[in-house]
Amino acid sequence: MNFNLQQKIALSFLCLLVQNSSFAALQGLSFEHKDWMLACDNTGTCRAAGYQNGDSNDPISVLLTRKAGENTPILAEVQFGELEENQKTSDKYELKIDGKSYGWVKNNTESNLLNANQLKALLTTAQREAVVTFESGQQHYTLSGQGMSAVLLKMDEFQKRVGTSSALIKKGTQVNHNALAAAAKPIVVAQDLIKAKEIKLLPKSEKAQKIITLLKKTTNADDCPVLFDQFEYSDTDRLVITPLTKDLNAVSNACWKGAYNFGWGVWVMNKDLSAVKQFVSYSISDEVDSQLFENHKGRGIGDCWSQVTWTWNGQRYIQTLDATTGLCKGFAGGAWQLPTVVAEVKGLKQ
Repeated sequence: MNFNLQQKIALSFLCLLVQNSSFAALQGLSFEHKDWMLACDNTGTCRAAGYQNGDSNDPISVLLTRKAGENTPILAEVQFGELEENQKTSDKYELKIDGKSYGWVKNNTESNLLNANQLKALLTTAQREAVVTFESGQQHYTLSGQGMSAVLLKMDEFQKRVGTSSALIKKGTQVNHNALAAAAKPIVVAQDLIKAKEIKLLPKSEKAQKIITLLKKTTNADDCPVLFDQFEYSDTDRLVITPLTKDLNAVSNACWKGAYNFGWGVWVMNKDLSAVKQFVSYSISDEVDSQLFENHKGRGIGDCWSQVTWTWNGQRYIQTLDATTGLCKGFAGGAWQLPTVVAEVKGLKQ
């Protein structure tokens, strides 16, 4: 089964829970057009990332970050990817727009910010054709403007800035206090699993098949083909029963396998394994203590990833992160983290 990055960065909606109380988060948004991508999270913060055109050997990315609120500033960062033929990147690059210099930008993670004048000049290119380069000697990185206008307009729409003076694309005379207000980051308190022995069953065993019959009612063959015998189990695959509390168990079973990704399904069931209380995910790749993770490559070379985290709060698994590292544009491990769901997780083991 091939992993589909487009599905992983689709619109995300989540009602996050804090222990025994719940609250509805903002609906996160992910959008991309040509060489630009947008991710807005459930606090109202938006991040827009632009890249070079196509799969150039000179990867570059600019990240524009803006929190929700009336007159919140925009933070602009830049990353320079590895050059071909093992050339070393320079310590700094000169920003040029249509050949005009706008000063230098440092090339390190601690001070790779555009200054106010550079940011202003860059934003003016959103609605016109312009050549934006970062240069140092013979090294030239070219930032694409294709998709920039559409992505920034979508950011304005999400943050309810269209028609206000704080809008990036469609400015107007409306008052800025109509803009989307920032939401607090949800808090989820992680709870330890009880100390009890896991049980591992052969998938074709009678006991496992009784459990699998119940699991099938919560998913389908497209999402979990192994469960429906569309793909064969490997010799080492087992249905795993992990005690969570004295009354609840987590049940894990292989769901799908691809060229460089795989996904396990995880369900929360009652004590005697006669009922499913929660279907968590069909794409779990790892687990650590009270958290489950979906970490998947968008391409085999690992230049883009999707990341989802689930945290056990003592009653159910809560999604506490949904993010990607941006477009697949040649950055090892991805250029940025672009979340649509965030939460503050407390109580994790150090």
